[in-house]
Formats: sequence, C-alpha cells, structure tokens
Amino acid sequence: MAVPEPLGLTRRTVLTGAAALLAAGTAGFTTQRPAHAADLPQIRAAAAGWTGRNDELVVLTADPATESDCTLRLLTAAESPARSQSPTAAGTAAELGPPLPLPLPADFHPHSMAARGATLWITGALEIAPDRARPALVRIEDATASYVELPVPKAIRSGIATAISPHGDNGIAVVIEGCPDPHLAVITRSHLALSDDNGRTWTGRPIATGLVEGYGTVLAETDQGLFLAVAGEGTQTVHTTTTNGVSARRTVLTRATSRPFTGRPMAAVATPDHVSIFTDHEGTVRESRFTLKGQPLEHSPDRACQGEILAVPGRRGTWLETDGNTIHIRGID
Repeated sequence: MAVPEPLGLTRRTVLTGAAALLAAGTAGFTTQRPAHAADLPQIRAAAAGWTGRNDELVVLTADPATESDCTLRLLTAAESPARSQSPTAAGTAAELGPPLPLPLPADFHPHSMAARGATLWITGALEIAPDRARPALVRIEDATASYVELPVPKAIRSGIATAISPHGDNGIAVVIEGCPDPHLAVITRSHLALSDDNGRTWTGRPIATGLVEGYGTVLAETDQGLFLAVAGEGTQTVHTTTTNGVSARRTVLTRATSRPFTGRPMAAVATPDHVSIFTDHEGTVRESRFTLKGQPLEHSPDRACQGEILAVPGRRGTWLETDGNTIHIRGID
C-alpha cells in the first residue's frame, strides 16, 4: 500500500506489512523555532486556503529521526528582498513555522490533505488491529479533529485513503485504496468517493482493480472536473471526470490514456490549460503534461526536480519540492 514514510511505505515504495506500517503514533505539540536545513522535518502533504492568507500553506510534517510524530505547521515563503507571492518554476525558498496545537487522533495515520474554507480534511488509515488498517478521513474544524464516515467498498478490507481534492462549490473527492485481504497491506484496487455536501453524504466509483501492487493514485481538480492517475506494475493510467455542474451520483469516470513503464506518480498539478504529472521513474523525477481531458501533450519540459514532489490542493499550478534539506514552493510556467 502506498503510504507515507511514518507508516513504513514512502510514496517511493510499496507496503509489505501493516504491523510495522502502523507502529508509529502521533506525538504532542511543542513550541519550536522555525525549521531550517539542519532540522527540517519530513514534509508529507500540503494544502492551500485553510488560513485565508495567500502567502501561507498548511503542511503535514513528521520527525525525520522517528519517521512518525506527525504535526501540522504553516509554511511561508522565506523572507528575502526578491520575495514573490507568485511562485515560478525556479521556485521560492520556504520556511516552516512551529507545530500547531491541533493534535490528530492517536490511532490515525495521515497521508494527504485539502482545505475548504476553515475546514481541513486529512486522509489516512485508522489502525483497527496490529495487522489491519482501514481507510479513514479526519475533519479539523474549530480546532477539533473528528472522523468522517467514508463509503469504503466491501472489496477493500484493508487499506488507506490517499489522494484528496476539493471539487465544485461544496464537494470533496477522496481516493480509497487497498485490497480484499484484511491482513495484507498492498494496493490491488482503487476507488473514488465523491461528496457534494462537505462529507455529509457520499457516492463511489471504482477506478481500478487488479493492480497487483499499486503505487497509489494522484488527484487534481481542473476547470472541467477531476483528473486522476493510478499506477500498477509500472503502467500509469489517466482517468477524468466531468463534475462541474454534475451531481456526484451522475459523475462518470472516463479512462483517458495508459502509459507503460512510467513509474510511480508523485503529484498531479493542474493549471487552467493542462495537468502536469510528476513521476518517479527509477530515481529520476519527470514531468509529463496532459490536456484537461487526459490526453498526453507532445511537449513536456525537461525539468530537473530533486527529492519529493507534493501537490498543493487548493492552489492551481503550485507544488512543493523538498529534498530533506530545503523546501521550495514552485509554480508551472
């Protein structure tokens, strides 16, 4: 199962054991100075819009020594004479604030997040036994974290909620992944859950089955709907939906294209006219561009990226790049 490092599986690897994966807990919050290269936490996920400030993102971090102790922090562009509010491909160096006093449930292991207004949504896994995890979604509202019921398919008895994105005016899209064996922690199938009413009701659509050992799905909202890329055994398949103006129950998931031997999708970053998928292929990060309907574009930039690439749900054309020593906020040119 593709999950973050504190659960034993980075976005670069495939989970082989839920017991080791879910051993880490969530630590409390302490006041610290802003983090720089020497003590940079691991960045797990990012989201925009939660604080209402254009110059701030919220990020999920973990202790690099324990690969656990997940906390939420604010991320801002580092102060410099040339500071810009609009990141470019060259990037803007960023600085982490101290942990926020927003503890997550102790039995919850987070993966990704998105914000809608003052509400923060965090996907992940709920540990229900030493060798079993169940996809879970946590909502943080008014400084309180609570679980939100997800429509987990009966065929996913062990798994994790991975990618998440706002969609439409009041919608949330969540990818649920896992397998039918309650004691086996791999991704063999992927499922899309949609809500039109901020998580009160849900409807679901299967994305893929028979993935053998999937790498996890990436998801982005576009001006036309949703864009998803799922990978299994090296083949990456792109799906799209037309959700704008269409209810969740009427949403149709369309398979657009497949590309063999492409590697693990790291992030999907949407712009007004295309979507960029960043892929880790044998240690090299590549960017491939697609139309909003999921068709590959002939030209994709030869972009040199280092470390992990993280999309920023809620901010079009923006991603984070971190190599464990620095964080840059980058934008698509």
